[in-house]
Amino acid sequence: MPGAMVKIILDKIYNKTVPKPINLRPGYDMEHVFNGPQTDEYRYEKVVEIEKQYDHLSIIRPHETPQQWADRIRGSLQELLSKREYSLYHVYCLFASFGQLKSKTFYVNGELFEDHFRYRRPSVHKSQMAICFKCWKLVKITEVEPRKVYYSGWGRWAYEVESEDLMKNHWNYSCFKAKTATIAKNTMSSAPNFEPACISPTSYHSSGPSQRCSEPGVTSKVFMSSLYFANN
Repeated sequence: MPGAMVKIILDKIYNKTVPKPINLRPGYDMEHVFNGPQTDEYRYEKVVEIEKQYDHLSIIRPHETPQQWADRIRGSLQELLSKREYSLYHVYCLFASFGQLKSKTFYVNGELFEDHFRYRRPSVHKSQMAICFKCWKLVKITEVEPRKVYYSGWGRWAYEVESEDLMKNHWNYSCFKAKTATIAKNTMSSAPNFEPACISPTSYHSSGPSQRCSEPGVTSKVFMSSLYFANN
C-alpha cells in the first residue's frame, strides 16, 4: 500500500479552505481532495477514474446482504488491487456503499466531456461494513475520535484522522489475531513437540509531531505526485 495518505485535518483556519469530509473518513468527499493545494501536474482525470472503479465495486445491490456483496466482488477487488492503482478513500479496506456514482457532463463544440471536479461518491451504507485488504474478511468500520497533533509549520495544534486510524481496532483484535491462530495451528501440526512463541501483530508507524506536514495539504500533494506518476 502507498505510504502517504490524504488526511482529514480539523482546524478552524485550514478548514475554511479545505472542508473536512462529512463523516471523518479520509478522502471521502472528492471535494476534500480537490480543494487542497494542487500543481499543474495534478491529474484529476486519472484520480477520478481510479476512484470510480473502487466505488463501483463498493455498491451493495438492493436486497443484497453485506456478506453476499463481499462474496460477489472480492475477486474483482483483488484483481483491481493487483494493478497497483490505489484509491484515496478505500486505502486499507473497501467501504460498503449504496446508490449511484454521480458526475456532471458538459458539451464543448458538440463534444461531450465529464466534469471530474464534480464527481460524487455513493452514500455510506448503513451497515458500516467494509472488506479488509489484509484478511479479506468483513469488518465494521465506525468513526473514530480525531487525534490532537501539533503542526510546527503552523505553530499551533489541530486534530487529524488518517485512514489507518479506522482500521487499528480490527488489526489489533481481529485481523492479525486470526492470522496468528492459523500460523500457530499449522506450526503445531507440523511439529507436535515444538511450542511456538508468541507472535506479535505488525506495528503500524504513526508519524510524530516532527513529521507532520509543515503546511496544509502537503501530504496529499506529495501522495498524488508520487503515486499517480509512478503508475504512468
